[in-house]
Amino acid sequence: MKKHKKSILIFVSFFGIIAFLFSIYRPLFSAEEKVIAIKAGKIQTITKGLIENGTILIRNDRIVEIGTQVDIPSDAEVFNFKDKFVMPGVVSPDSSIGILGPTGPTGGGQNLANYPVLYSVYPEHPDYRMALMNGLTTLAVSPPPAGISGLGVVIKPYGDKLKDILVKDKAFLKITVYVNTPFWNMLKGALEEAKRKLDDQKKKQEEMKKKEEEKKKAKENEQEEEEKEEATISETAKVFMEVLEGKYPIIAECSQPASISYLLELIAEYSKIKLIIRGGPDTYKAGDILKRKKIPVILTPAIMTRLRWSIAERTNYILKCQGLGLKIAFQAAGDIENQIHLFHSLNHLFQFGVKSDVLLKGVTIVPAELLGVDKLVGSLEKGKKADLIVFKDDPLKNIPVIEKVMLRGRFVNDEI
Repeated sequence: MKKHKKSILIFVSFFGIIAFLFSIYRPLFSAEEKVIAIKAGKIQTITKGLIENGTILIRNDRIVEIGTQVDIPSDAEVFNFKDKFVMPGVVSPDSSIGILGPTGPTGGGQNLANYPVLYSVYPEHPDYRMALMNGLTTLAVSPPPAGISGLGVVIKPYGDKLKDILVKDKAFLKITVYVNTPFWNMLKGALEEAKRKLDDQKKKQEEMKKKEEEKKKAKENEQEEEEKEEATISETAKVFMEVLEGKYPIIAECSQPASISYLLELIAEYSKIKLIIRGGPDTYKAGDILKRKKIPVILTPAIMTRLRWSIAERTNYILKCQGLGLKIAFQAAGDIENQIHLFHSLNHLFQFGVKSDVLLKGVTIVPAELLGVDKLVGSLEKGKKADLIVFKDDPLKNIPVIEKVMLRGRFVNDEI
């Protein structure tokens, strides 16, 4: 009986100590959870329209409520952005920020399909900080142009390690289409090889099903032979096999309408390929076929000026693509010093007739959908990441002035 009482006393004492320690260190356990309420004059959700005099409630890095009637918890930190304009952070669909340009000859003769650009990303690169401060909260980083250039990645422009910034690896295969070069034969050969390998795999799977009733030993031997043959498949072929199965899209940089048409003809027999065109100023000339096949485009947000017979010709090709009803994402051209002026370019296009809906969706939800990260970012909705920009006023109707940027529920200037 005494031993029983002693055991109970030890048990109670132990949990008493645990409770005491928890009470001392409780702030450390609860510090990770942070509740923020953002009140704003205008909240552009992108997918659910404009909310006036609304509130965004954020818990940790996620939006938990958004609207005009939001109950704010007593422990929430409240930010009142009266008369300010709030929208989602920019999703940059085909960036080269933080990546060195090509070091060798290009021209379309290299098949680097299995090159993962992720391992060329330096998380603490100063350009990422600058991008973040200017509202670019999600970046799709592409490998340097080299014909079949390699595998792009989606990252957040802040973090100490690759695992901290990574959103999606193998987000897309980037190719740069070169006209009148060996590129076409190389691409055709890569697609045909991948198709043969997939057909062989399918045939072997069918054979395996037919032999399910055979002895275990025979089955094991066949599996061993299959594994040996699998090992002969090159890494580049494996990438194209996944592309043919629609596991991730191709972003194809095409500077001329003729190259777009020829590329579509080349891949016509591969029904599962997901294609995105990174187009040039003449993309609209291939607009009919792009619209018919529902192929989205990534365009530079600019009014292009070209010399024709010593006469400067300005073309609002964005307006032309809008008129065709194409699905448009925008990627600012150049290095980081140019890309941080993205909203000035959008403002300029708005003044020349491009719809605000096309412009704002083109830097948020559309690129998020193309990259397969639209469940996380691209709009201000319940359940999505709290990545957003606070502007002094509507950036399309006024000079774009960014006052705050939030990434993962934390304001950049304050805590990042």
